[in-house]
Amino acid sequence: EVSVVYYRAGYAPEDYPTDVEWNARLMLEKSAAIKCPSVAYQLVGAKKVQQALARPGAVERFLEPSESELLRTCFAGLWGLGPGEDDKEIMDKVMADPTLYVMKPQREGGGYNFYGQDVATKLKELSFEERGAYILMQRILPKSQAAILTRMGVPTVGECVSEFGFFACFVGDATTTHLSEHGGHLVRSKLEGVDEGGVAAGYAV
Repeated sequence: EVSVVYYRAGYAPEDYPTDVEWNARLMLEKSAAIKCPSVAYQLVGAKKVQQALARPGAVERFLEPSESELLRTCFAGLWGLGPGEDDKEIMDKVMADPTLYVMKPQREGGGYNFYGQDVATKLKELSFEERGAYILMQRILPKSQAAILTRMGVPTVGECVSEFGFFACFVGDATTTHLSEHGGHLVRSKLEGVDEGGVAAGYAV
């Protein structure tokens, strides 16, 4: 019996071109193996779920009021688009100054986002229904600092910006959480002016 399933793929739509792939995923999800990630844990990272968690009252279901208030001071703005969303106001703001926003699809990894003027251009190309595949996010503009980035033994010197992220360890099932704790952190740095930030995609170190 398989004890652990680790998904190196399975995060993009093209990973499931036929019912064969969907049925394989269903078989794994229904098995007793530990899934990394399970379908529920994978969906938590989806942009639409992040948008839902940012809505008033969502995180308050899981945290004390003081903790929720503190956490919300770190939230960037998130807006849904297309069917089921009242997006006229945010669309007007984006068209007025698209440099303040990032448009993201329901995808993992780098290389799929739209920044700056490309946000406005892409929105003009999409139909109302097609817009529903994306969310808008307030663009975070961190302060830059001088740094040396080394990739494949080759150093690059320049003004850089960094992103601080957390790892978490979680083991649970439909009814019980067996383990949930902080598992370390990661700092990714990239040259100022580079939009994408994925390490594996080659944008950051």
